[in-house]
Amino acid sequence: MLDAAAGFFDLEGGGDRPAGDSVGVQGELYLRFVLATGEEFVLPAMGVQEVAGMTPDRISAVPNVPPVVMGAYNWRGQVIWVGDLGQFLGMAPLNTNRAEISVIVVADQGVTCGLAVDRVVGTEFLDPRQLRPPLSPDLVQGNFLVQGEWFLGEGLPVMRLLEPKALVDSRLWFSVA
Repeated sequence: MLDAAAGFFDLEGGGDRPAGDSVGVQGELYLRFVLATGEEFVLPAMGVQEVAGMTPDRISAVPNVPPVVMGAYNWRGQVIWVGDLGQFLGMAPLNTNRAEISVIVVADQGVTCGLAVDRVVGTEFLDPRQLRPPLSPDLVQGNFLVQGEWFLGEGLPVMRLLEPKALVDSRLWFSVA
């Protein structure tokens, strides 16, 4: 769960599924979150360094960067870029006119960055064998970031798996305008 006082997310905590729900009991662990559009996505938990809850004013604006780049943030003494994940995927921008936003800190091959999302739901075990190719034509700009989707059943959200390595690729941060 998100500990607002500490500003961190416990990756061992569960999502919002009711106890005894058998969907996703076996498989690999993923961090589940929602963008401003209400669509759900997941990232492999192994690539997530931390989930920080922060006030938007803690992200320092940087001039002459694309709107998708929210700014720089001092994460544990290291300055990292923070981007609006929804805009990376060609979706509506995150509403930053609120007290706190969730930032997922990811790292790959020595590069660390923060991805601002609407809210983090929790962690979920999903079976990689049930991952299907992405069927969402609305993610035109972000399709290269979506590795696949899980359809968990009627009335349940489709969860899209994002590629962490592609998200930290520095070319992405300046190619999205």
